[in-house]
Amino acid sequence: MAWFRKGDSAKPEDIKLSQSLQRTFRQYSAETEAQMQRDRDALERGGIPEAAEARIKRTTAHELPWMSTLDIPDLYLADEIRMIPLVQVTGSCFYHAATDMNGRLYLDSNYDAANMVRAYYRAKADAVDRMLQEAALAEAHAVVDAEFRFSRDGNTIECSVIGTAVRFEGVRPPKTALVSPLSGEEFYKLLSKGWIPVNYCLGYHWHCMPVGYSTRAVLSTWNFQNQELTSVTQRFSDTRRYALQQMVDDARGGPRVDGFVGVTVRTQIEETELRLYSGYRGTFSGFGMMGNGITIDGTFYPFGSEGVAEVPAYNLEFFATGAGVAKIGPGRVTKHDVATYLSALN
Repeated sequence: MAWFRKGDSAKPEDIKLSQSLQRTFRQYSAETEAQMQRDRDALERGGIPEAAEARIKRTTAHELPWMSTLDIPDLYLADEIRMIPLVQVTGSCFYHAATDMNGRLYLDSNYDAANMVRAYYRAKADAVDRMLQEAALAEAHAVVDAEFRFSRDGNTIECSVIGTAVRFEGVRPPKTALVSPLSGEEFYKLLSKGWIPVNYCLGYHWHCMPVGYSTRAVLSTWNFQNQELTSVTQRFSDTRRYALQQMVDDARGGPRVDGFVGVTVRTQIEETELRLYSGYRGTFSGFGMMGNGITIDGTFYPFGSEGVAEVPAYNLEFFATGAGVAKIGPGRVTKHDVATYLSALN
């Protein structure tokens, strides 16, 4: 089969090449319906597919070569602290945020997209849990160099993670492995100063801000002054504060976290439109309800024939991630420090 090219037929040499490669490349082979059903049942029970379990067991039994996300300097420093790479572990989850029949997100009384926020945290929790199940099969102490990927397609959230399960020489494994997005080198440097990476934390919030006269007046083509959109600034600050509070709450779901390192932030503000229904009650400042419409920020929006007012708005999105770390020693961490800390988690 030739390479697919949109709007262009395959060239003869492409066909010849692909036919040759077919003899050496392993092609995708669909599972049987019974196997797919067993995997679906396993995921619904909170487990992992059979193929993932078999891969981990065969790798730790040395039937397959181990793979690692660590680079050469990372491997060198891992050996310095007696950290043994075991197997590459992964986890993923696709999660759909609840919408109405037209595919629109529900908003709560504060105009927060609570279902979208929950979807992000659920996708992250399930992906991490599946990766940790693989790590547990390998009797790992931690997953290091864990690379997380979040993406959103409409109202469906994807969280995927891949990392390297490792074991500390001569130390009993905990019930649940530690998780860190930090590299082997960063892990080494933290241990040399008495710190240990313990988990990966997410801070996320989505707020939809309806706007009225004061905001629209600033944006008017008749306004020739430099002027701050103070209401947008205030709401964005609130969105950031809620996201960072939730990042702290996310950290509290695991081992003790004394601080965050490697924090990254992504923000987005985009114009949108709200559909507010008659009888709706919200908590937005400047909000007023009348029988035939709604007043927001000094602007009246009438209800249409279906009892719906269409209101311009901004979607404010704040996304932060970081590595939670804990202080477990006054100086360079010893094997005894690690063993004592991990045993306290069991």
